[in-house]
Amino acid sequence: MKYNYFISNQGWIEFSYPSNLIYVEEVEGTYLFYTEQTGSFRITPLEIQSINFNTDDYLVDLCKENNGTILKNDVGYKYLYYISPSKNNDSDLKIFNWIFADVNKIVYCSYTIDAISIADPEIVEEHKEINKIIANLQIGKINSIG
Repeated sequence: MKYNYFISNQGWIEFSYPSNLIYVEEVEGTYLFYTEQTGSFRITPLEIQSINFNTDDYLVDLCKENNGTILKNDVGYKYLYYISPSKNNDSDLKIFNWIFADVNKIVYCSYTIDAISIADPEIVEEHKEINKIIANLQIGKINSIG
């Protein structure tokens, strides 16, 4: 599989993603990666201006609210993981959520699929690729652009 390289406009998020995904910037600062036939992966980076922001407390509070799990990715960043249901017209959706918090940066990631399609081979393969993005997502100023 071929991959493209992504660096956010803010310059502090980077990862490789499968080249078959269409990439668009939605609202300023939110990035969408999708195909017409499978799911959609969104990533929204936010910078917190408060000096008193505590990332651990933030993740623990969200974890309790969403009955999630706090994990670390392969590069050492803590994140909250949980799955939530949603409806779109008559479709039942499943949303996989990952929320990273590091120093004064929060990164919201979600992967949305039609719940009926969860076992389709192309969805299973794409979900594996999304999990690779999460496992290798880096937050902070990137050395290569600075």
